[in-house]
Amino acid sequence: MLTKADFEEKEVILDQLAKNKKLTSPEGKSQLDDYLDLIQNYFCQINNISVINFEEIENYPIVPINFKERFNYIEARRHHFMGYRQMKTLVSELIKMNAAYKVRQSHRKQ
Repeated sequence: MLTKADFEEKEVILDQLAKNKKLTSPEGKSQLDDYLDLIQNYFCQINNISVINFEEIENYPIVPINFKERFNYIEARRHHFMGYRQMKTLVSELIKMNAAYKVRQSHRKQ
């Protein structure tokens, strides 16, 4: 089960690499790939799916606005600073949306 702490650990490393302008180094690229994998796994986890299917995206309970376009942007720029910034923003939104979804679900059960 992935948590916010998993992302924060990776962000500490990536923020330092970004500060030192090393995101495009082999280590930076590897860390960015791992971070994107975390995002994909978290998205699948919170939506109870095994693989992201963009044809079915409207059927998932937790999907940020313009998710497909943003994901494509990230894919195209995964090893660049702006791609990393977009990843961080997406993670923040997913975590908040998941928390709100859980609260709504718990209120429905009562």
